[in-house]
Amino acid sequence: MLLAVDTSSAYASIALFDGREILAEDTWHARRRHDDHLFPAIERVLSLAGAELRDVTRVAVATGPGSFTGLRVGIAAAQGMARGSGVALVGVPTCDAIAHPFASGRRRVCVLIDAGRGEHYSAMYRTRRGRWERTSAIRTLSIDELAREVAMETVFVGDVVPATADALRELLGRRAIVPSTAALLRRAGHLAEIGWARAEAGQVVDPGALEPVYIRPPTIRGPAGEIVAPEPALASAVRRSS
Repeated sequence: MLLAVDTSSAYASIALFDGREILAEDTWHARRRHDDHLFPAIERVLSLAGAELRDVTRVAVATGPGSFTGLRVGIAAAQGMARGSGVALVGVPTCDAIAHPFASGRRRVCVLIDAGRGEHYSAMYRTRRGRWERTSAIRTLSIDELAREVAMETVFVGDVVPATADALRELLGRRAIVPSTAALLRRAGHLAEIGWARAEAGQVVDPGALEPVYIRPPTIRGPAGEIVAPEPALASAVRRSS
């Protein structure tokens, strides 16, 4: 069985997958309390499926970009399980997991993940030569900047709150296609399907080599609330993920 863990946004999700079916899934609004909710949610999903942690042989975790705190919680949990019980570990960029349920459509898909400061992490996907793939780098853009690059009908998915949807429609008109709120909900079942396929293809990683995809460093504040520079190791990780 594969356990999928996504704590990369305000919503968190856990799923258990056996390669054919999603046996159980739990999605909730974690806000910034991923560390409080994660392990009770894992226990809940295992119980719903009638399984135990020892039945899990693979773990797939969303690696970002997204919430810096959430990413650290999910990745640390996945690394701990891989080290503790020797399960195969797969890292999946959050953008790939968000785009996955829209792969059967014919239109281009734009994934948006809230980056704060009025910006979003953004990546484009579409089917080319019969293969679903990401067709752009993961970048940090404002909605205005993004809209200037959209010349065709595009499905916007991910963190598309009503205000963002309204801005896209105002800037792009009919070129902006926004699915329903329920269709936009982050679900670890999609991450599980990708993780299983990648594990089958041998795309597993050593727990110590798994790193979050930050794109840009987090804002770190000192004791008085002042902004301080990111630690050198973190800045290096950001540069490698860009």
